[in-house]
Amino acid sequence: MSSQKRTLGIFCALFANIIFGFSFIFSKTALSVSHPLVILAVRFTVAFLFMNILWAFRLFKINIKPLKNPTVWIMALAQPFLYFIFELYGLSLVSSALSGVVIALVPVAVMLLSSVILKEKPTFLQWIFTAVSIIGVSAISIISNDGGKNYVLGILLLIGAVICAALFNILSRKQSVHTSPFERTYLMFFVGFLGFNLTAVISLKEKFIPLVLQSVTDVKFIVSIIYLAIISSVLAFLLYNFATANITAVQASSFSNIITVVTVLAGVLILKERLSVLGYILCLLIILGVWGVNTFTKKRQNKKF
Repeated sequence: MSSQKRTLGIFCALFANIIFGFSFIFSKTALSVSHPLVILAVRFTVAFLFMNILWAFRLFKINIKPLKNPTVWIMALAQPFLYFIFELYGLSLVSSALSGVVIALVPVAVMLLSSVILKEKPTFLQWIFTAVSIIGVSAISIISNDGGKNYVLGILLLIGAVICAALFNILSRKQSVHTSPFERTYLMFFVGFLGFNLTAVISLKEKFIPLVLQSVTDVKFIVSIIYLAIISSVLAFLLYNFATANITAVQASSFSNIITVVTVLAGVLILKERLSVLGYILCLLIILGVWGVNTFTKKRQNKKF
């Protein structure tokens, strides 16, 4: 792997997770006017339609043959469909502090799975700096605790989200040998489009269509969906799927903790929320951890899968 592609992969992973970090503001805005399942259904409908527009204008190509591989379908099922379902219902049962701590374990899950599936064994220092980031995320989640009920079911659902996120990282990298970033992203949004619309129809029944029509007449909802569907879904996942092809799964997943930093700082700068000195220190700790994971890599990380 050339150093240029590795550097580009790092920047793509960083930029994708910065976009994910800002998505919380738009999600919060959308939730103020619509039902969570309606948001997910509309978001991935718009995202899938946008991907088809890009394909129709021949900006990207799709080779159907590699998409018949069951592994790439498991990847698409894990992210975004199962991940968002587990996270959505998990967050409804536990505090945001606990959920932040559990979700921060994604890089650890990726490290364990990458050693077994991809044969990409993390270095000792990568384990150390991953722990540094997790400590930062856990601490910043705890100091911003807004209460909640720590039900066992909620924790189990969030663990399900962690497993799905880890599987996505691993399988996206594994399938990067056979499929392009666009092909993987297209399939993800096809599954998301079908899955979230079916889930919404089954859950909301006859209320689904009226809720959709009511939501799309709200300007705040439309602006939020544009960001969530086109920027935070299409652009961000294209970047991330490109990143997983050029850096290790461990490196790519380490950037997920940057989401916490971006979300916190966006709250301070845009929503005028307050952050203590300790909060800023913890943000720096998270960044230090991510830097360490991407600096102290093995000299050669060739694909062996």
